[in-house]
Amino acid sequence: MSDASSRSPTPTADEALHTTLDMPFEDAVPFVQIEHELADFETVRVTRLDQMIAGMLGHDDVERTALIVVCHPEIAHDALQIDPTLAGMLPCTTTVYERAADDRVHVHHVSATKAIRDLGCAPADSDEAVEDLVAKTGELMAVVWANIEEHGQK
Repeated sequence: MSDASSRSPTPTADEALHTTLDMPFEDAVPFVQIEHELADFETVRVTRLDQMIAGMLGHDDVERTALIVVCHPEIAHDALQIDPTLAGMLPCTTTVYERAADDRVHVHHVSATKAIRDLGCAPADSDEAVEDLVAKTGELMAVVWANIEEHGQK
């Protein structure tokens, strides 16, 4: 069994986006979803993990957690041009969650395209195209994140 605490974070995890919002959880989920949509990400699904776990497993000890699953058409197109199997790594997911230790709503995003790069999911001869994909995703998410941070505070 591996000891995760002894490993350094991968670039994907180390470069993840994280912020906190000063608003109720019930308002934060649609707010974060809309900020993605305003940047032309299409919402694939919004799922409440805590409700799913409670409903299917009967556990009521999971703090409120929502997955906002989105896909940007340019990112999807470019990923498919590199290799159709990369579709399995899409779409992007942003998590909105609470922690009992504080009174903030947390928003966290790990880049799917950085995961494609760091996990070596693309063909070996596509490094430049993957880096372009990572850069484009970063530019799009930078806009989303700036708006979340700007408009998500009182």
